Amino acid sequence: MVQAGMVQAGMVQGMKSCILDGATLPDAAAVYRKLGEALHAPSHFGNNPDALWDLISEHSGEPIEIVWRNAAQSAALLGPRYKDIVRVLERAAAHGRIKLQLT
Repeated sequence: MVQAGMVQAGMVQGMKSCILDGATLPDAAAVYRKLGEALHAPSHFGNNPDALWDLISEHSGEPIEIVWRNAAQSAALLGPRYKDIVRVLERAAAHGRIKLQLT
């Protein structure tokens, strides 16, 4: 979690932020597309959990915080695909590769 005093405009200082908004993401492909853009994915990036893990684990750019707003709305819309994506993001956060907030 972000400590008090470290939040500035919704971001951890010194970190790039990727905002996913469940109110505007119509499907899993849109989620993967947004994450791919934030992590500078190659054009052949696959829209699946394994490709997402590879992308995050190989990311050597600036640190990134992923904030998924309206996550419950995404969970309802995407069903098991939401769980698959979140599992990868939680694993990456546990390994210190990203910061993750689900709101």
